[in-house]
Amino acid sequence: MKQLLFVYNPTAGRQRAKAMLSDVLTVFAQEGYQITIRPTLGRGDATQVVSDLAAGYDRVVCCSGDGTLNETVQGLLTLPPEQRPILGYIPAGTTNDFSRNINLPRSTQQLAQVACGGVPRAIDIGQLADRQFLYIAAFGLFTDVSYSTPQASKNLLGHLAYVLEGAGRLMNFPSYQVHVTTDQGLDIQGDFIYGMVSNTVSIGGLVNLPRDLVCLDDGQFEALLIRNPKTPKDWQSILTALTTQKLPEDGSVVGFTCSKAHFTSPNPLAWTVDGEYGGEYTDLEISNRSRVITIACGN
Repeated sequence: MKQLLFVYNPTAGRQRAKAMLSDVLTVFAQEGYQITIRPTLGRGDATQVVSDLAAGYDRVVCCSGDGTLNETVQGLLTLPPEQRPILGYIPAGTTNDFSRNINLPRSTQQLAQVACGGVPRAIDIGQLADRQFLYIAAFGLFTDVSYSTPQASKNLLGHLAYVLEGAGRLMNFPSYQVHVTTDQGLDIQGDFIYGMVSNTVSIGGLVNLPRDLVCLDDGQFEALLIRNPKTPKDWQSILTALTTQKLPEDGSVVGFTCSKAHFTSPNPLAWTVDGEYGGEYTDLEISNRSRVITIACGN
């Protein structure tokens, strides 16, 4: 009988995973799986559970927000490649950015069907210092919102909580002196209010990239840097660029692709990794690990 390890975060979103539990498990059973159920008990627990148990299973399904999904991926990456089962994802968090990349359906039953029987696809993973990220590493404006906004606010306001928390700081936002070099030969430095290295079409609903630009398994990241605006005209240029998804000629927004990027700054720079705190660094290399995880996707 096929074996499935089901890891879910009971506190994600509005405790959505708990409400979905019965319907999800029914689908798994109908598809012929013997199921082991494991709720997460706190930060980092999903990584430990998956690292300890996943090698004996045909499939691991994570029902959670993006943070616990990241932990699940980190657990899978502790295993030798031949022992990593296919990963299924049932989004149950507040923003669920990553789900937009793999064409997941909306209904609980359909999500469960894709998670345990969807199209397997090998995808890239990012490496930042000693940890991995599934879809984004970023610094600057808005990036700390997902881990600094209280969970109660996320549950009450949903995605709007992120926007409101960030917008309240627009009149007094910091900038960061950063020097970036890449394996593609880019060498750029300046004062930036935001920077990201990503493999996603959506970041918190605040930044969106064209689907024809983003490929999850090409060994390349899409990166974006936003310079510190000095005038209202600069701000307008930035907002227009983000809205139209076209880089401005004035260089206020810089976009590029790379497999590796090296960031240095005179002061420690705080990074977020898949919506969670990722540490502070003055010297950091981010690299692409191509096609190391296989995930079940929708059509």
